[in-house]
Amino acid sequence: MAETFNGEPGSKHPWLVFAVAALALLMSSIDATIIAVGLPTMIRELNTNLVWIGWTLTGYALVMTTVLPMAGKLSDDVGRKRLFLAAVAVFTASSLAAGLSSSVHALIISRVLQGLGGGAFMPSATGIVSDAFGSKRAAAIGLFSSILPLGGVLGPNIGGLIIDHLSWRWIFFVNVPIGMALMVFGWFILPASKPSATRHKIDLLGAGLFAGSILFILYAMTVWGNEPSGMGGPMIWTLLALGGLMLGVFIWHEGRTASPMMESKLLTWRPFLAANAYNLLHGACVFAFFSFVPYFATVVYGMGASESGIVLTPRSIAMAAMSTISSFFLLRFGYRRPMIIGTVLMSLSLLLTSAGIHDATFAGLQVPNLALMAAFVLLGGLGGGLTAPAGANAALDLLPGQVAAVAGIRAMFRHIGGVLGTAIVVLALSRFEDKAAGAMTVFFYMSFALLAVVPIIFFIPDIARQRRQAETETAQGQARLPAPSRSDE
Repeated sequence: MAETFNGEPGSKHPWLVFAVAALALLMSSIDATIIAVGLPTMIRELNTNLVWIGWTLTGYALVMTTVLPMAGKLSDDVGRKRLFLAAVAVFTASSLAAGLSSSVHALIISRVLQGLGGGAFMPSATGIVSDAFGSKRAAAIGLFSSILPLGGVLGPNIGGLIIDHLSWRWIFFVNVPIGMALMVFGWFILPASKPSATRHKIDLLGAGLFAGSILFILYAMTVWGNEPSGMGGPMIWTLLALGGLMLGVFIWHEGRTASPMMESKLLTWRPFLAANAYNLLHGACVFAFFSFVPYFATVVYGMGASESGIVLTPRSIAMAAMSTISSFFLLRFGYRRPMIIGTVLMSLSLLLTSAGIHDATFAGLQVPNLALMAAFVLLGGLGGGLTAPAGANAALDLLPGQVAAVAGIRAMFRHIGGVLGTAIVVLALSRFEDKAAGAMTVFFYMSFALLAVVPIIFFIPDIARQRRQAETETAQGQARLPAPSRSDE
């Protein structure tokens, strides 16, 4: 007899369910990376500047980050299938609107709506796959997680080809037929899921305060970026003060509401505070770096869209491979060592990239600029592959009984770090008339800013190392015990 979707064992056709959910996640993952390749073209054709086009990155990431913690609860309340199809519909419609945008402001609004749909993909799709496979969900979820790195490989390359041969608008139009197909297949293939009998309280006020605080800070940076001659007028400081005030009210509210967006104890407990600080700074430097690699390749090396997309491919492949390999050695080496080594490798990647080396020779052979830059970026991928599993497990091991909450907050801090880091890069570049020189300078200082996370790592307990030491001491203690005599038997 077929097992129901809501029952524990699983769905009748789990791999068909997996295919639909995975395609949606792949579409979202590609869209998160594909736009970076088109920044120079969109700046030119929309007659705008980097300060405003940067909102297509930060606006999308900010809304997605805000939606993520609420989407899981919402999928339980309204049903996973219903929320999934609604997210696909919003994402598809906003993709069409983005492609039709006649101004940068219309494009920003469309990207914000895309972030709304994209933020609901991951929790609802993960829940659908988990329910469909039942007791065999572990392997399916592991395979499901590999979709994100695949999107990191496909996004920049597809985007480069589209921009070089069609138009930047098609990086959004391609989502429309995929989204429509997903809605049709999702309607017929995804099993119906009943809403939860117990309604979750969603902290809409907390989400609004949090998003509003970041929004005011980002807009202050935008105003400042458009007035690069000085610190600007009182408007900038007013916006920053409002952002800081809303952030303070958010923290106060989270400590008093019954269903907070983030548990206040997870924000103030010292080990978790260190983990959050690490994720915030790490996300700020790393996300901003890789978001602007295609832009760097264009303004520093004069590469086309296709070439600038290819540059990111070795990084994604190296990160996926190294993450898999390093995961098997975490217990042996602990969390702290790979986090430190990986951070240093990524800092070195930034430093080497910032040099803007042209026409290098190695062993008497000239190295193409594309290969040289790809090698530097690949180094960052190796570093990211070391830090990702170690950083995730170091945070999760702090409170193993609250894995979902910890994972959500960790992702939120990394994403918000990425949003702020991107805005800071845009603001810094607005100070330079020569964008190539500006990009090299910004990457140079970011390489040292990233090293600031190394001291923070020592405040995060290395529970894997502690566990290994305990196991070693137990084994040594058992080895020292005398062998039982016959009289004891």
